[in-house]
Amino acid sequence: MFSSHDLTTMKNDVFRRDEIWFAYENDDHASCIYSLYDIRDENDKHINNTAAYDKQYLEGRYGADPYLQNNLGREWDESKAD
Repeated sequence: MFSSHDLTTMKNDVFRRDEIWFAYENDDHASCIYSLYDIRDENDKHINNTAAYDKQYLEGRYGADPYLQNNLGREWDESKAD
């Protein structure tokens, strides 16, 4: 097992759907994880194993927000980060 933020590994020819997991912080500030395999589309079907996982992730289709700034909240001001 390993953790990565490298989207070049989020490919269907590198990992199966059950090998890709997402994490998020819930309202109680606890970490929760879920597998790409567990995600269903609008027709209640599993994500296709030939899908472009990285592209769909960046589009926000998997319920995870790939953009750190969105997760930091409104108090984050990039201009003050220096």
